[in-house]
Amino acid sequence: MSKRLAKFLPVWLAVVVVAFATVTATAWAAAQMAPTAKPAKTIAADAPFLVHGDKTYLRSYKGQPIMLWQVATWCPSCRAGLQTLAQHKSLIDASHLKIIVLRDYQNGGYSGPDMATFVAQSAPTLLHDPHFVYGEDTEALFKLYNPHHYVDVYHLIGPDGDIALISSAPSATFDKIERFIKAGAK
Repeated sequence: MSKRLAKFLPVWLAVVVVAFATVTATAWAAAQMAPTAKPAKTIAADAPFLVHGDKTYLRSYKGQPIMLWQVATWCPSCRAGLQTLAQHKSLIDASHLKIIVLRDYQNGGYSGPDMATFVAQSAPTLLHDPHFVYGEDTEALFKLYNPHHYVDVYHLIGPDGDIALISSAPSATFDKIERFIKAGAK
């Protein structure tokens, strides 16, 4: 091997390793996000969740449009999603949309703040907004609505109970939420 080739081999090797690591990390991150899809006519299943420690059922919100959003309080994209919703507070407040934000069952397996602290730190203007309900997933709801254990996944559910869309990361997909609001969540 020539001296010149030997001199540049470590640099080329480093470039290849970094490129491989970048592609692998990007593919892994994409695989962790929920797919964006409009399911075939699917009625939202009823399931319990906890609000201030009390069991509440999804059926109690039937007749109004809902965004059922499952988050982890350690998740940066969930924090960004709350901030995005706060930026669009006037649009949400002018609608009938009820946004149910639930901390994932067992917080996705990692520690993190409780919901009230998470919201107060991320988007304090939403903490007492009547369009928002904060709570905790139950195992039953988590299994029904997040069987693949995605972080930062939401369901847009029409007043008739039809699931209009399943998506992820409201900070990156707010245009879909906005279309849902404008299509009939008013």
